[in-house]
Amino acid sequence: MNTQKIIFALSLFICFSCSKEETNTGAIEFSQRTVLVYMAADNNLYNNAKTDIREILKSTIPVGNNLLLYLDAPSWSADSIPQLYLIQEGRLTSVKQYRPHNSASPEVLNEVLKDAVLSFQAESYGLVLWSHGTGWLPEKGFDSIKSQRMASCDNPLIKSFGKEEMQEINIVDLAATLPVKFEYIIFDACLMSSIEVLYQLRNKAGIIIASPSETLVDGYPYDKILPFLFDITPRYAEIAQTYMNYYKNKTGILQSATIAVVATKYLESFAATVKKLAENGDIAVMSDIFNIQSYDMLDPSVFYDLQNCLEYFVANEQQLTVIKQQLSRIVLYHDYTPYFLLAYPIVKSCGISVYISSGDTMFDEQYKQLDWYQDVHLIFSH
Repeated sequence: MNTQKIIFALSLFICFSCSKEETNTGAIEFSQRTVLVYMAADNNLYNNAKTDIREILKSTIPVGNNLLLYLDAPSWSADSIPQLYLIQEGRLTSVKQYRPHNSASPEVLNEVLKDAVLSFQAESYGLVLWSHGTGWLPEKGFDSIKSQRMASCDNPLIKSFGKEEMQEINIVDLAATLPVKFEYIIFDACLMSSIEVLYQLRNKAGIIIASPSETLVDGYPYDKILPFLFDITPRYAEIAQTYMNYYKNKTGILQSATIAVVATKYLESFAATVKKLAENGDIAVMSDIFNIQSYDMLDPSVFYDLQNCLEYFVANEQQLTVIKQQLSRIVLYHDYTPYFLLAYPIVKSCGISVYISSGDTMFDEQYKQLDWYQDVHLIFSH
């Protein structure tokens, strides 16, 4: 079902539904593109959200486009009422106020997305997901691993999608929640450029921009990247380059970033290649993965560089060349700084991570629920 048919179906649903929440949508013309920045900031990132909103308000939105902002903030803050805003000429105009709710729930995300899509219909849609992020890991999984593996303590510089009152949206629910296929999804959150996340969302966006590593709380320089988001053909590489230049121009531990621009249409053929290798016994079980590039500060790590992983697990050079060629089509752009928080070096990066199991049965079972495993039937292990 294409996007316009989905919007028509959603419109019928809304017409026969009622809501006691306040709305101020008015009559909205059909636009070229509607972009929603979804800020799940009812957590320790609220002050960073305010900084990013100030950057967003500096941006000029081309005529015929819509820029929306959803903000959920702590109950003690001045922004305690969750609201959907339209941004025009550097001002926030409230479109809808919601009752108190949890923005880190799939139901709330789905409601806000439907409101945005139906009230600001467009030829195409872009989505920025702003909050905490823990890749493919199940709810509370990252915190559990940190406690088990004696990882480094929480770092206030890190914006490790959605977290409120210990609730998180797992990646399977996130994919099911998105009501239309977006032109692109940008994750301003940690660890979301994993093959498992990207594959789960392959039918939900044509392009995904995300980081395989954790990200710093500064996030994107929104005043610099937002104009690129409304081009008929968005300048994805420039978005990613602007992000990387922002961090490369910093010094010390703040010079920490990774990024990838991923074309999702090639992911299924890549999965088929990996599956064939696994079925033919061409992927080994490694006893030593110490030298494979990792993207987290856990011990042992969970997120490893996908291409570097395959270089270790696939012995046949011809097969490895085919895989690398496929990855080069998938990853349109990627870049990285030499270190992350000076905690670990980044020597190799293809821009996408993958899970390597260290024998945790609970996480392995959760992993089997993902589309990536369902289609590949493989867990890299050592």
